[in-house]
Amino acid sequence: MIEQAQASSSLAQAALEYPSTSVSGRIETKHGDAALIKYAELDEREAIRFVSDNGSGATVLFSGTTRDSFKGKKVTKLEYEAYTSLALSTLQQLLAKSHTSAPFTDTPVARSANAAPFSQVSSSQGNQDRVTRCYVAHRLGEVKVGECSILIAVSSPHRKEAFVVAEWLLEEVKKNVAIWKREFYATGESLTALDGQSTPVDSQHQAAAESGARLAEVDGGDATWSWKANFTST
Repeated sequence: MIEQAQASSSLAQAALEYPSTSVSGRIETKHGDAALIKYAELDEREAIRFVSDNGSGATVLFSGTTRDSFKGKKVTKLEYEAYTSLALSTLQQLLAKSHTSAPFTDTPVARSANAAPFSQVSSSQGNQDRVTRCYVAHRLGEVKVGECSILIAVSSPHRKEAFVVAEWLLEEVKKNVAIWKREFYATGESLTALDGQSTPVDSQHQAAAESGARLAEVDGGDATWSWKANFTST
């Protein structure tokens, strides 16, 4: 009990270090899906338990972890912030679309041999012929090298559909959900750019600012970290 209380206190203190808009939150949808954003460590077992279903023969789990390098620079940790209300609203929309043909339109793939064509799914079945249940969890705050920052779990009667929807959800989260990451380097060098891009900030300052990327504030010398938007500008 003491350890749990200390852990809760540490998480509460960590949350105070971030903007008031970057808070933990959770939603569940009418399809039985869930999306959550939190400062606590993510739990792979919880993700699998949530999507497990006796009618589903496939469960896909993706775990994204902090790697120790980026373009030759040694990474020591990441920090994540979110505009939580907007992020959860977007995640709710993505979870709804995961039960439609959208993931398969974006990622053409032959359906599983025993799956009925999507157009033939009866109204009583809803759109769950493709996937049964989805779970998306994203970490906030400090995420050390080797720790998990995002979990995506999808269950489905057949494996192809589960793989396609899990991949689609990951790409959509990275492109569209209002979550930013700050990358800390072991060197004194800095790079501020949109996630996945390497264009120097001098030629991209305005675009980066408009899309939510933040510039490091330093008192002389080089920054040891950089903000990267986790979604692209439109």
